[in-house]
Amino acid sequence: MKEFDLVIIGSGIVGSSLAYYSAKKEKKVLIIEKNFAGYNSSGTAQGGLSPYLGDDKKIRDLHVESFNLHKELKSNILEESNINPHYTEKKLFHIISNKNEISTLENAISYYEDPSKFEFLDEEEIRKFEPKLKSARFGALVSDDYMEVDSFNLTNALKEASINFGAEFFINNFSSKNMILRDSKFVGINIEGEIINSNKIAFTSGPWTKLILKDHIDVDVKPLKGQIIKAKTNEEFENSFYWQGDYATKKIDDYLWIGTTEEDVGFLEGRTDEAKNKIINSFKKIFSGFSDLDIKEHTACFRPYNERNEPILRESTEIEGIYVGTGAGRNGIKLGPGMGKRLSNMIF
Repeated sequence: MKEFDLVIIGSGIVGSSLAYYSAKKEKKVLIIEKNFAGYNSSGTAQGGLSPYLGDDKKIRDLHVESFNLHKELKSNILEESNINPHYTEKKLFHIISNKNEISTLENAISYYEDPSKFEFLDEEEIRKFEPKLKSARFGALVSDDYMEVDSFNLTNALKEASINFGAEFFINNFSSKNMILRDSKFVGINIEGEIINSNKIAFTSGPWTKLILKDHIDVDVKPLKGQIIKAKTNEEFENSFYWQGDYATKKIDDYLWIGTTEEDVGFLEGRTDEAKNKIINSFKKIFSGFSDLDIKEHTACFRPYNERNEPILRESTEIEGIYVGTGAGRNGIKLGPGMGKRLSNMIF
């Protein structure tokens, strides 16, 4: 009969990070995944590691902590996993939408240890970096401390590194019926008649976490659908731009990634022409040129979201031994390592 210190349900960025940081502590970890690591949003996300520009100290601390973990992963995860996540450093231009936003951004960056990594530029100064910019009436906040990563490769690098540290990976369509509970305690799982002992289980299954656990505990998470366009162009585009919820960046695959939508449509799958047109029209309002823009790929995924727009990291108060890590929304790739490490520290 097998025994594990921790069972993890879901191998997206949070689950793979949890496995990685737990296995490095020499804990015996079993990862159970329905499809493959990075199957949904963790494998299709743009992978921008942008600075937090809100006013919630708790969330900001998690962002800073997680960004520092990305810097560590940039140095060692290739050697640990033999998978290159392709961390890329570049400038991020946050185009300011109105005059009132300037003071909000000034306040946000004042809390950073080194505010000099940020700079406000006017429209003409921005055009020195990107001549095809159409309009930025109120300028932009530019961050030099910005990276992008291949989200699919990073998720799989963390998973493979955890296996190299002793974790095990198993494909199974897990449901709550597979859990063995005694006296409101988790004591193991039953997979096709095989009993696996463990007194700790973590659900890192994105928006599906709520569905899996609905008969046992309530998890305040739901799907938020996002669609992305990837296009070929011969035009240069060296920096990353963000404006009013949308972005554009040319990644290491030489595709121009443009996104994104935020659709509260439940688990309604599929790409839509409406979303594609919205994304392209938004891009063309900000940039001129790109007459050769050739759409090569159009993806849609479900991000785990809650109305408070903050990650969920907690132990169940109803059933001892059940832990939850989800709800990072659009910040899943950036916050994944931080969430995984914090959850590991909570469990062990």
